[in-house]
Amino acid sequence: MKILITNTVVLNGGDAAILQSIMEVLRKEFGEDTRFVVFDSQPEVAQRYYPEIDFRKLLYYRAGWAPRVARNVLRPVNLRRFALAARLRQRGLEALARELLTDEELRDLKEYETADLIVSTGGTYLVENYDLMHRVFDFEIALITGRPLVFYTQSLGPFKNKANRRTLARIFNRASLVLLRDELSRRHLLEIGVAANKLHVSADAVFALADPHRKPRRASKPSAKRPLRVAISVRDWVHFVGTDREQGMANYREALVAATAYLVQTHGAEVTYVSTCQGIAEYWTHDSRVAHAIVDTLGPTTRSKVIVDEAFHTPEQLVELLSGFDLVIATRMHMAILALVAGTPVLPIAYEFKTAELFGRLGSGRWIQDINTIEADEFVELLAALLASLKDVRETQLEGVVDEHARAMDAARHVRAAIAH
Repeated sequence: MKILITNTVVLNGGDAAILQSIMEVLRKEFGEDTRFVVFDSQPEVAQRYYPEIDFRKLLYYRAGWAPRVARNVLRPVNLRRFALAARLRQRGLEALARELLTDEELRDLKEYETADLIVSTGGTYLVENYDLMHRVFDFEIALITGRPLVFYTQSLGPFKNKANRRTLARIFNRASLVLLRDELSRRHLLEIGVAANKLHVSADAVFALADPHRKPRRASKPSAKRPLRVAISVRDWVHFVGTDREQGMANYREALVAATAYLVQTHGAEVTYVSTCQGIAEYWTHDSRVAHAIVDTLGPTTRSKVIVDEAFHTPEQLVELLSGFDLVIATRMHMAILALVAGTPVLPIAYEFKTAELFGRLGSGRWIQDINTIEADEFVELLAALLASLKDVRETQLEGVVDEHARAMDAARHVRAAIAH
């Protein structure tokens, strides 16, 4: 069986974890000889970090390439040219279509045409904070080829733009299956007219990496011989609600400064800043820069107990690393999930609804910190309360992980059923 996975951005460690999890789950369902072809935004770089995966360039960037000076004019023309060629091939006019395509474009189109299943990777890329055009183009080509299209576990919407609502409703209603990570995303799709029988709420794919029988490595209480160890994941954020970016980021940094100082000065903790998006020069963002902006404002005594880990880590390496901490304060949602997979409890900072939905389902709604309302003193109070209840928080969250793991593994069964129709 050949499965094509598209819309990946594996230089983001969270996206890499999603991709690896999808491949693992689908391989277990469809057989070890299943072949995967992955269409990514930066395939050449991705290939260096994950050489075992067969990467190709996203269709939008391949077909839509144009010189910078004429890109606004030529890109739409090139995209229409590629879509026309795809339609011509479906009508048996292959010779005519060949005149419209480069060799690489033809190879990519054949990959789509010969796939037994096309999977749009899981994540949070179908929200109106981001440009949807390149995603929509990919979906349209998949549908033109007539191959089964499945959306893996998404958090998406709400969709307020009329054109987006109309276009996405049509695409989702033609898909074989839309897997979602939360009930709120399901409601967002029902609101725009997507048929309920197309939708299934599952778990984030990365929970498939969890071992439901795993024992937390650091369940013992910290002591003079073994200080409290806390990992903190931070990120830059643009889309604040109720405040502008500058003030929002200032409030966020101040809260993390206060939390770090509290951990070191009150609990004698060792603190490590580490995240899923770091250590790859070619990627557009580096969370370690935000970490340094926080840590560099600490006093020298506190600073001596804090490490900023700037290195690249694969998802497997992050799970191993995070298993050695007592707590993870996570802004990136997949940093939170990888910590939970590692058996380590999490205090989440939610910048999108996906995090609140997840931790509500894990029975940890009271521990969610909204990035839009974060304030230093209140955040330290929340952290102090969680540390006082750390054993109970760990047990509650890890019980939830067992359920999420089962749901993540079960997603493949729904995929098989959807494409069998």
